[in-house]
Amino acid sequence: METQVRKQKLLENLIYLIIWVVILISPLLKHKYNGDTINWNDIFQAWKMIAPFFLLFLINNYILIPLLLIRKKSWLYLLFTFLTIGSIFTFNPFMKFKQPGKRDKRPLHEFMMNRPPVNDEMHQFPMEKEPYEGMRPPMWQMPDMISPMVNYILIALLVLGLNVAIKFLFKSIRDEHRMKELEKHTLQTELEYLKHQINPHFFMNTLNNIHALIDLDTEKAKETVLELSKMMRYVLYDATQPTLPLTKEIGFLNNYIELMKLRYTDQVEIHISLPEEVPAIQIPPLLFISFLENAFKHGISYRQKSFIHMSMEIKGNELECQVINSSFNNAGEQYKGVGLENVKKRLRLLYDNNYTLDIRSENNEYRILLIIPIQL
Repeated sequence: METQVRKQKLLENLIYLIIWVVILISPLLKHKYNGDTINWNDIFQAWKMIAPFFLLFLINNYILIPLLLIRKKSWLYLLFTFLTIGSIFTFNPFMKFKQPGKRDKRPLHEFMMNRPPVNDEMHQFPMEKEPYEGMRPPMWQMPDMISPMVNYILIALLVLGLNVAIKFLFKSIRDEHRMKELEKHTLQTELEYLKHQINPHFFMNTLNNIHALIDLDTEKAKETVLELSKMMRYVLYDATQPTLPLTKEIGFLNNYIELMKLRYTDQVEIHISLPEEVPAIQIPPLLFISFLENAFKHGISYRQKSFIHMSMEIKGNELECQVINSSFNNAGEQYKGVGLENVKKRLRLLYDNNYTLDIRSENNEYRILLIIPIQL
C-alpha cells in the first residue's frame, strides 16, 4: 500500500513538473514559431510575469491544501488563499502596473480642428500619435491599473483551480486504493473467523458419530479415529490456505462419507457421485462439508426409510454441487444450521453475487444446489 501511495505522489508531481515546463518554454516556442530572433530580455520579462503564479502554486500545493483544505478547514483555506494572492501581487517587484495618464479634456470639435494633418499616402493618422481617447465611450473605458490586476487574479484562480482538481483527483485514487485494501483485509479476517467456526462445529459432529460407533463396533471405532486424524490434518493445516485443489476437497468429502457410513445401516440409502477425473482447479476449502453434515444430521431417521444423494459436476466454467436428502418435517432446523449459515456468509464474501445457492424443501425432500465459478 505504501509503495502504491509513493507511486501516486510521484506521478502527481511529475504532472505538475510537465505543466510548468511547458509554461516556461512557451515564450521560446512563440519566438521560434514567429521566426523571430530570440530576445532574451523579452524571455526574462515573460518569466518574471510567470514567477508569481509559480510561487502561488507552490504555496497552495504544499502548504494550503495539505494543512487546510484536505483537513476540511475550507473557510481558513479561502481566507489564506486570498491573502496569499493579495500579498504576491501587491509586493511583487516584477509586476508594475501602468498608472493612468492624463486625458485630453478638450471638446471633440476643438480636437478635430487641431488634429494632425492627414497622411495622403496612407490616408490615416500618423501611427506615432495615439487616437483621441475622448472618442471612446466612457462606459467602455476601464482604468489602466484595474484591467491587468483583474487578468492576473483570473489567471491565479485558474492556476489554483487546476491545482486543486489534480490534487483531489489523485487523493480520490489513493482513497479508493486504501478502501480496497481495507475491504480486502476485512474480507480475509471474516473468512478466517468463519473457517474457525466451521472447524469446531465439524469436529463436534464427528466426535459424536465416533461416540455412537464405539457401542456398535469397537474395532471400527478405532479405525475411525485414524481416519479422523487424517481429516483433522486436512482441516487444521490444508484448509488454512485460501484455495486448495479440488482433488483434495473431494478426498476429504469421501473420507467423511465413509466415516458416516459406519454409523448407519443399509436402510439408509447413501449415493455419492463425484468426478473421477478432476481438472487442476482451485476452490475455497470446506465449502461443501456443511451440506453433508446437515444432510446426515437432519435427513436420517431410524424409523423411516432415509436417503442422502450428493453429486458434483463440472460444467464449462462452473462447478455444480447438489445435495438431496429425505426430510421429516424438520426442514426448518436444517435451514438454520450453524455451518450452513457460515457457508452462506463465505459465499457472499468470496463471490459477491457471482454464484447460485438454491435451497428448498418439497415432497419430503430437502434440496441444496450450489453453483460456483471456476477457472480451468
